[in-house]
Amino acid sequence: MATSRVLIIGASGTVGSQVVKELDKNNEGVVLRLATSRPEAADKWRAEGREAVVLDLNRPETFAEALAGVDRVFLLTGYTSDMLFQSKKLVDASVDSGVSHIVHLGVFTSRRDLIPHFNWHDLVETYIEASGIAWTHLHPNVITDTVLATVTETNSFTVNWSDMPQGWVFAADIAAVAAAVLREGPEKHGGANYWLSTEVLTGPEVADILTAASGKEIKCNALDPASLEEYVAQIKTVPERAYMESAIITMKLAAAGQMTAQTVVRDDVLTVLGRPGITMAEWARHNFN
Repeated sequence: MATSRVLIIGASGTVGSQVVKELDKNNEGVVLRLATSRPEAADKWRAEGREAVVLDLNRPETFAEALAGVDRVFLLTGYTSDMLFQSKKLVDASVDSGVSHIVHLGVFTSRRDLIPHFNWHDLVETYIEASGIAWTHLHPNVITDTVLATVTETNSFTVNWSDMPQGWVFAADIAAVAAAVLREGPEKHGGANYWLSTEVLTGPEVADILTAASGKEIKCNALDPASLEEYVAQIKTVPERAYMESAIITMKLAAAGQMTAQTVVRDDVLTVLGRPGITMAEWARHNFN
């Protein structure tokens, strides 16, 4: 069987690290190359016998070497308005390097959202599609792991959209879908949009589910989006502040019940993997016992 070299951008991050774990479990037909902006992380991976490269999304001069010999790319960008520049230059370099498939991690867009960073993702995906490279777009709703990061230690978590509902998906499911798409390639997944929204729940409903599963009281701090504005105003770097200002717009729309396109269940985990996405109750049973 021919092998495809797969570059995982953000290989040490919340989703990227789990994509690597999934491909480690089943790497039939693929050779993994891990990318990081931190030389010390690349050195550590190389010492473990892995292919690893330093790829800094803000330094396009690092792209060509990282992409040399690569067939498929898992593309995700940081929480910054620089994602437009980063993604365009990465796509251009992928064309030059002969990449055959880009799997892009985006957002749960309706393509008509009044949210700047959702529109940035729309533009990135349009550019990928125009590049001539086969593509697959992944559209996760709220990534549960980012909200519940410390809940097992603190027995509490915070949402910034009051007590209104949101769609949720776990990073493990995003990663499992991404790994399957990268392994199986564009012949099976080229031109596909996969929507990842397993459940629609309010923060207090999540707290109730976690409380029932854990046997201990789990508290949801359901805050108004305005509680973040002072913090965001103090962010010194313009690209990061612009992204977070956009995130506040998202939260304000959610708190006002105006994100109806996102408060839906669309479970393409089932489409790709043949099993449904992980529910909040399932996650709680696994993580609190």
